[in-house]
Formats: sequence, C-alpha cells, structure tokens
Amino acid sequence: FFLAVSAGASLERLTTTPLFRAQMSESRPRKRGREGKDVPFDIESLNKFLGSEEEQLRNKAKEILDGDLIAHATAAAALDARVSAFASYQEALDDGFVADLQKQLMAVFRMGVKLESWLNTYTPPLASGGNVGVSGEVQDGVYAHIHGLSAGCSEALHRMLGYEKEYAVQRTKCTDERTWQRFRGTLEANMLHDLGKTTLQMHADLLNVANSISNNLSHLRTAASEESKLAAMY
Repeated sequence: FFLAVSAGASLERLTTTPLFRAQMSESRPRKRGREGKDVPFDIESLNKFLGSEEEQLRNKAKEILDGDLIAHATAAAALDARVSAFASYQEALDDGFVADLQKQLMAVFRMGVKLESWLNTYTPPLASGGNVGVSGEVQDGVYAHIHGLSAGCSEALHRMLGYEKEYAVQRTKCTDERTWQRFRGTLEANMLHDLGKTTLQMHADLLNVANSISNNLSHLRTAASEESKLAAMY
C-alpha cells in the first residue's frame, strides 16, 4: 500500500510539471490551415499605377509600330545587303560593319522588350489564367514572334562575344604560327558566316513580328473590354 501511494504521488507530481504540460499540448492534433478569415488587401494605389503604366505603354506602342519597327526592318535589310560584299571577317570589322550590327541588335532588342510589355497589357493568354476566347490565343501567338525576335538579338550578341573571346584565347595559346594561321582562317570564316546569319535572321524576325501584329491587332482585347462584353451577354 505504501509503495502504491508513493508511486501515485510521484506520477501526480510528474504530470503537473510545466514541461509535461508543454509536451502534451504539442502532441495534440492541430487544426489544418490558418485560423480566421482572409481579408482582401487594399491595392488601389497599385491598380492606379498599373493603369497609368499601361496607358503609357499603349501610347508608346503606336510610335513603335508606325515608326521604329519600320525603321529597324529597313536597317536590317540594308545590313543584310552589305554583309554579302565582304570577303573576310577582318574586312567587315575594318569597314565598321560589326559595330553597326551590334548597335542595331541592341536597339532591336530594346524595342522587342517594349513590345512584349505592351502586349501584356491585353487579356493574358490562357496559360496565365486569361479569359477563354480568341484574344488569349492571338496574344500567345504574337508574343511568341516578339519574344523570338528579342531572344534572337540577345543570342546573336552573345555569339559575337564568344567568337571574339575564342579568337583572343587561341591567339594567346597557339605558339606555332602555321597552326594559328590555319585555325584563324577557319574561325574567321565561321565569324563571317555568323554575321550573315544574324542579319538575315533579324530581318526575317522583324518582318514576322510586323505581319503578326498587323494581321491580328484587331483581335486583341483589353481586360476591361472583355468584362463589358461578358456583362452585355448576361
């Protein structure tokens, strides 16, 4: 009897300690999710800012489509005509063609990014949760052409940098002059080929973007116009 009483008293003291109560509370099943209701955020300032930015993008887009896009396509065609006259990469470099091409690639890349931002002001594509309809599919197709133009210009600039780096590295490493001259001829031939490829691809991509926007601009819809259209239906 004495042992039983002692054991009961010890168990009672153990279960009343703060550590035991904390462990017991942690072992209890917890409710899933957060307690309380979600309160929507007030983002009126953000919506106003986005509205003003979208308006500026649309106003700027008209100048780009009716001016910059035509000018860049014309410049790309002129570069494509010039590159065929060079017999070597060094000749194109001395003529200033390489610098002109790099400048044009940078300008077209910036224009492409601006057009991507402008296109995103319309109803987003279906993959991004946009409304089901023609506008989302059209925007997705036009965006692919514009993004291909921007990515192509950026990749061309990186390729030109890679060729120049390879030229400098191998010129430093090659100690045998005959080996260097043989490698140099092959490398410069590839560099000249890449110049022609870049100008031709840039011109083709610019025309693809121009045709895509010209043929599908009437099918693009803003989010506000889609909401008003749905309201009229119901």
